[in-house]
Amino acid sequence: MRGSKRWLGLLALGCMLMPDGLWLSAARADASYYDGKRIRFVVGSPIGGGFDTYGRFFARHLSRFIPGNPPVVVQNMPGGAGVTFANYLVAQAPTDGTVLGLAPGTISTAALFGVSGPRYDARKLAWIGSLNAEVGVSVSWHSSPVRTAQDLFANELIVGGVQATDATVVYPTVLNRILGTRFKVVAGYHGTSEVALAMERGEVGGVGSWNYSSLLATRPDWLRDRKVNVLLQIAFAPHPDLAGIRTVFELARSDNERALLKLVFSQLAMGRPVLGPPGLAAEPREILRNAFDAMMKDAAVLGDARKTNLELYEPMTGDAVSKLIEEMHAQDPALVRAAAEMMRSN
Repeated sequence: MRGSKRWLGLLALGCMLMPDGLWLSAARADASYYDGKRIRFVVGSPIGGGFDTYGRFFARHLSRFIPGNPPVVVQNMPGGAGVTFANYLVAQAPTDGTVLGLAPGTISTAALFGVSGPRYDARKLAWIGSLNAEVGVSVSWHSSPVRTAQDLFANELIVGGVQATDATVVYPTVLNRILGTRFKVVAGYHGTSEVALAMERGEVGGVGSWNYSSLLATRPDWLRDRKVNVLLQIAFAPHPDLAGIRTVFELARSDNERALLKLVFSQLAMGRPVLGPPGLAAEPREILRNAFDAMMKDAAVLGDARKTNLELYEPMTGDAVSKLIEEMHAQDPALVRAAAEMMRSN
C-alpha cells in the first residue's frame, strides 16, 4: 500500500513538472494522428447494390467518430466478390490507416475453400468490425410457380448470379449439392441490382441467395407489395421479420449435412466486414476500431439507418471477426475439403 501511494505521488509530481507543451501533445496524440490526412474508403462491389449502399452509409458517418475528423472519400473496386479489393489491400494499400473498405464476408473463406484468385491470408487482414450479421434469402418472382422451400425440390428455378465467387452463385450451388434443391444458376450479371432488373424483365425467375438486408434497403416495395416470394432463409436462426420461412438447417437430413452447411455459411455472421491491409499500424488500427464500435452504438447513426431501411443486425467488433475467421480456418481439413467440393461451380 505504501509503495502504491509513493508511486502515485511520484506520478502526480511528474505530471506537474512535465512541460505544458509535452503534456498537451501526449493528451492529443490520437486527435493529431489524422490531421491533414484523408481516408479513402473502398467498396469491393459495384455501384448501386446493397454493399455500395452500406459502404456509403458507413463512410458518411465515419469522420465524426475519428479524432481530427478527416474527410472520407468513397471509391468502388468491384471484382471477384471482394477478392479484387482484398488483393489490392495486400499488394498496394498503405498501412497508415488512410485506406480501408467494405467487402462481402465471403472473402474470409475464399482461399480456405480453394477459390482461384485470392492472394492473401484472411487471418492477416486488419479487421475493423462488421456492420451486420447477414441472413441470406432465396426469392422467386411473384409469377413463378416456385413459391415455397418445398417447391425448390420439385421444380427448377432459374436464378441470376454474379461471379463464380459470389454468394449468388456459390450458395445455390451448395444447396443443390447438399440438400438437393433445383436451382439453375445463370451467372455473369454485374451485381444484384442487375439481377433484380433481369427478374423484372423475366430473364430469370429469382435469386438463389440475396442478403435480406440488401433486399430491404434497395427493394423494400418488393417485400411490401409481395412482388417476390421469400422461399428460404440461409441462416442459422430465423430472422425476426421472416417467421414461418424455413431455414436451410431445418432442411438438413443428417449431422454431416448440418456440419457442411455450418462451415460454408459461418461467414454470414460477419456479413459486411470493414477491413484494412495486413500490417496496419497499431495507432490507426485502434482509432478505427474505436470509431467503428462507437458508431454502432450512436443514436444518430442508428436513427439514420432506420430511416434509410439499413439493417444493423448483430454487428461484430474487429476482435470478434478475427476470432471467427481463426475458428473457420481451424476446422477439420477433411470437412473443409468436402465443403470446397460442394462449392465448386462446375
